[in-house]
Amino acid sequence: MTVEYKGVDITDSVDVSSCVIDSYAEEHGDTMTIEFNDVSSLWDLWSPTEDDLIRVYKNNVDSGVMYVREMTPGVGKYKIRASALPLSARSQRSQGWEKITKLQLAKDIADRHGLALKTYGVTDRKFYYLRQVAQNDFNYFEDLCVIEGDAFIVYDGNLILYNVEYLESVAPVQQVSLDETNEYEYTRQAKYAGCLIRNASTSYTYKPGTTDYIAERKINAYIASAGDAERYAKNMYRYLNRLKESGYFYTELADGYSAGSVMSISTKNASSYDGNIFIYHIRHDLVNNKSKVFFRVPEVVE
Repeated sequence: MTVEYKGVDITDSVDVSSCVIDSYAEEHGDTMTIEFNDVSSLWDLWSPTEDDLIRVYKNNVDSGVMYVREMTPGVGKYKIRASALPLSARSQRSQGWEKITKLQLAKDIADRHGLALKTYGVTDRKFYYLRQVAQNDFNYFEDLCVIEGDAFIVYDGNLILYNVEYLESVAPVQQVSLDETNEYEYTRQAKYAGCLIRNASTSYTYKPGTTDYIAERKINAYIASAGDAERYAKNMYRYLNRLKESGYFYTELADGYSAGSVMSISTKNASSYDGNIFIYHIRHDLVNNKSKVFFRVPEVVE
């Protein structure tokens, strides 16, 4: 395991007792918790502060550059919690826009927080009116992404914006075979039959199912047309159903697995569960050399 602090390799100066990296493909920024044996009170002498840069990597698992969020000294121990999001991500803002495109907004947010913007499969759209009220940039943008059918990752100094349906439809990068030697869980729940969205002046229902199991959600976006209403409701329906078929499995420190990738899964004696899965979260334990992989079955919406 290699540990870099403020851009300097400090591996030979520290004794890592625990290191867990949580890598997400949506909704959460990546996080890391690392604990050191610190009988010499070394970390106190280094005086770490919030937003210091830290990076840890082992084999093909790499935290990317992260920002220190919390430092906790203990008896012979020192714990650091870090995030892929810079400290500026906490700041709440209020702002309005007229006739701004999705990619212009994404670029503004990335620039404001010192990130580079990358996009995959995203359809740019112009919004008639948007308003952010006392909300941090990333929570606000996440809400907008949900109704647009998009999601984003912040990793290693990049804001990576992608279209969910596009990314879920790519060819699997690896075959995963599960049997009685694996620890895994797979669940199926009843899916919503439809979704009703509403704002202060408009409501719209998208309902491809046949039951009365309907979700209702308020959105803050201005709905400029019937086409917008249908798209927002359809994407919200897809979002709310995304974890209805999901699960997890454990593996050795995940070599070749990454959040946001598509795998093909086969399960011994349970072939009805076979097919493509989308990895939305991985928890890497670098000290114990194991990973917990969280997946969901891509939601097909006509």
